[in-house]
Amino acid sequence: MEARWIRFALALAALLSLAAAPANAASYRSPNFVVTAPTAEFAQEVGMTAEQWRSRLAKEWLGKELPKWSRPCPISVKVGQIGAGGATSFSFDRGHVFGWRMQVQGTAERILDSVIPHEVSHTIFATHFRRPLPRWADEGAATLAEHPSEKRRQEMTLRQVWKTERRIPLNQLIGMKEYPTDMRDVMTLYAEGYSLANFLVQAGGKARYLEFLEDAFDGGWDQALGKHYNLRGVAALERRWDSWVLAGSPELQPGTMVAANDHQQQPTGVAVASADTSAPSGMTIRSQSPDAETPGAEDLGRPVTSISVQENMAAARAEPQPPRGGTPSLVARPKPLDSFVSYEEIRSAVALAEAAGLLSDRQAAEVLNNSSRTPE
Repeated sequence: MEARWIRFALALAALLSLAAAPANAASYRSPNFVVTAPTAEFAQEVGMTAEQWRSRLAKEWLGKELPKWSRPCPISVKVGQIGAGGATSFSFDRGHVFGWRMQVQGTAERILDSVIPHEVSHTIFATHFRRPLPRWADEGAATLAEHPSEKRRQEMTLRQVWKTERRIPLNQLIGMKEYPTDMRDVMTLYAEGYSLANFLVQAGGKARYLEFLEDAFDGGWDQALGKHYNLRGVAALERRWDSWVLAGSPELQPGTMVAANDHQQQPTGVAVASADTSAPSGMTIRSQSPDAETPGAEDLGRPVTSISVQENMAAARAEPQPPRGGTPSLVARPKPLDSFVSYEEIRSAVALAEAAGLLSDRQAAEVLNNSSRTPE
C-alpha cells in the first residue's frame, strides 16, 4: 500500500512538472502543437519539427496523415547541457485520446533529432490503438525513430545481456505491463524491446506489425504470430529471434517468407512481405497500468505519462533507480537519472494531493520519508 501512494505522488509530481514553464519563455503555435521554449526561434523550430515528424511517422506507420487534433498538444522545452529526455501524457476514454501534453529537454540537437521523434511516435500509436500497448511493443517501435547512435547503444546493451541471467525471457517480456524495479533491468527491457520490434518490422513491415498487435489484443500472442508471421507461438518466435540476434541482427532480405518449419534457426529467411527499415531518431521508458488482459487492455479515462531519456548503461549500473510505476488513475514512466522531479516538486505534489483529500496525513508522511531516502 505504501508503495502505491509513493508511486501516486511521483506520478502526480511528473504531471505537475509538465505544466511548469519559464516565466520569460517564448511561444509558437502550429496546427497540432503549442510550443513554449526559451526563444521564439527555437520554439518555432520545435513546433515545425514536431509537425514534420507527426506527418512522416503517421505515413510510415499508418499509410496516411492523421487528422488535426481537436486541441493542440502543449510542448514545454528546456534547453541546456542536460540529459536529453521527454515526457508525454494523454488520456484514453471510451476509445478517444485527449489531453495531450509534452515536455522535452536536452541540447537543441538532441531535442530535435531524438526526443521529439520518439515522443511523437507515442502519440501516433496512441491515436491508432486508442489504448495502451505492451511495454516492449510501444517502446520498441518508438525506438525505431531514434538517432542511429542511440540504436547502436541499444544493440550494444543487448549483446551485453543476451546470454546472461539479466536477459528477460520472451514469455515474460511479451506480457510485461510494468517496469522492473532495477534500472538495469529497465535498460534491458529497452534493448530487448527495440530488438524485437526491429526484427518484426523488418520481417513484415510496419503495417503488419500494427495488425499483429491489434490481433494479439483480441486473440492472444500465439494466434497473432501464426497469422502474421507463420510462427507457432511465442516459443517459436523466441527461437527465431535468438538466432537473428546471435547472427548479429543482420538486415533481413525483403520478400523472404518465414519457413514453414519454425524449428529451423536460420536468421536469413525470416522476413514476411517487405522489410521496412526506414526511420531516423531518442530513447524512452514508458509505464502504463492497463486493466490487465494480455497483451494490454483498454485503459479508459486514465492519464498516461511517458518519459524518455538518453543515458548510457555504465551510468545506469552505477546509479540504479527504481522506476515510478502507475496507479489506477495516474501513470508515469521511470524517471531518468537526471530526474525531472525534484524533492521540492514531490513535496508540492504531496501537498496538493493531501489538500484534495487524496492522501491522508500518514500517507503523505510516508511518501516524503521514502522520497528523501538515499538509494541503496
